Amino acid sequence: MIVGRDYLLKKPAGPSAPKLFLDTKLVPLAANLAGSLEVALDRASARTGVRPALLLAGAAGVASYALVGLLRRRGRRARHVR
Repeated sequence: MIVGRDYLLKKPAGPSAPKLFLDTKLVPLAANLAGSLEVALDRASARTGVRPALLLAGAAGVASYALVGLLRRRGRRARHVR
């Protein structure tokens, strides 16, 4: 395959609209949210004297327990409807 002169002189069109949206809106938002959560976790750790890993594990445990409870309730409701 030979790369011609015209190919080398053409300027690329730039990123697509979805990639531009992702790079300018979603990625900075996700980074800001992650930073905010990290700061909140650090402050909670400093106030309570509990290690951040334990706070994070506890929060993940509570969230998973709540999710399991919601899914079970939803499954029970779906069985009763039939």
